[in-house]
Amino acid sequence: MTHDAHLSVTEPYIALSQFSPLTVTERGLCGVLAQWLPPPTWLIIGPVAWPVAGGAARPAPIWLLPASRTALAELPVLGEWVGMDGCWEPLIARGSVCGGLVVPDATPVAPALLDQLAPWVDVIYTRRCAARQVIWQSMLLQIKARYAAGEERSALLAEVFKACLGLTFQPATDAQALTRDALNIIGRSRPLWPDEAAFIELALAVTHPAIQQARVLGLAAAGIAHDINNLLTVILGRAQLLELDVVGDQVADLWMIESAAEIGAASARRLQRFAQLEQLPAQPVDLAAIARAAVTIAERDILRRDNIALIAEIAEQPLAAGEASLLHTALIHLIAASVQAVPHGGVIRVTSGADERFVWIEIADPGLPPNTDLQTVSAQTQRAHTIELAIARQTARVHHGHLRIMADPAGGTVTQLLIPRLHERDG
Repeated sequence: MTHDAHLSVTEPYIALSQFSPLTVTERGLCGVLAQWLPPPTWLIIGPVAWPVAGGAARPAPIWLLPASRTALAELPVLGEWVGMDGCWEPLIARGSVCGGLVVPDATPVAPALLDQLAPWVDVIYTRRCAARQVIWQSMLLQIKARYAAGEERSALLAEVFKACLGLTFQPATDAQALTRDALNIIGRSRPLWPDEAAFIELALAVTHPAIQQARVLGLAAAGIAHDINNLLTVILGRAQLLELDVVGDQVADLWMIESAAEIGAASARRLQRFAQLEQLPAQPVDLAAIARAAVTIAERDILRRDNIALIAEIAEQPLAAGEASLLHTALIHLIAASVQAVPHGGVIRVTSGADERFVWIEIADPGLPPNTDLQTVSAQTQRAHTIELAIARQTARVHHGHLRIMADPAGGTVTQLLIPRLHERDG
């Protein structure tokens, strides 16, 4: 068939109308185009280039895609890539360039063919980007959890970028200083496409120490604000009771205490609302595995005294619903709280359990159980309101679970972090 610049509108429309938005493929479009366009024509859809005459696809070497018809002589990257004289014909859908044709110089392309091809290219590009986003979002959740569990940052990023984007870290590169622009030159010569660049920035962010620290500080602030509000409520209540038995100037003093407690409680509630997590991306999590990883971190970074023994007897349990990185952080802080509560040493035991509603991790230590009676300021009271327990309590709250702190019948304290079982959250 001759390649006529004056194709009727009907011919390409009939050929392309055989497709469905759900099933149209790059190879299918190339098969149609081969009827009008000779080799070596290329169809570029997003970051991938397909030879119209058949053969293996190749990565597209250019971004941004030109928005107007351009001679390859003015696009040296494309000209050297295809090794021919020709031109670039953009495919525009919904006001933006979704792909294009690279055609030989002597091959005019009918505007009707471009107009009718563009929506199908846009469908494929959108569908492929959506599929990549699903895969990459899952990968981001995994690397966030693995980084929180203590894996080395540069090795983790190298593994993820190699698997997802074909990027390879240079041995001398400091992962702490990596940016999207720095990654442009690592591992490949072609540029990053917008969704690839966004994925890299998110991966760098979720594994950045400052991001993880900020989330933990948010949990701590919200948990401490909750505790302060509870303490001020007790002060306010006691002051109001004392008013019943005092006279004279003492009444004015109690009013001042009440006013200060009410103002402080209101400030604590505002801080709690400001610091709370807006949305928790709950996923199926293995709480027992997270606890084992937390024990490993604790043995390496927390237990620095020879007179403390950490014994883990963590059995397999049903899946829970939550975010692994937050749960891992909470468990590390619970172990740290137990270590602080036994300054003279002892044995800390970490176990697990489950019932029909919850999966839990239990930490038992020989320290004195918390005492929340504010008539006596004691070591027990201080233990009940540490930053570590505030973080754990807030983590339990955002997971719709509980943190239980109780006296151990055998002596000491038992702390349980209870997280809803997966079927409870999904049911």
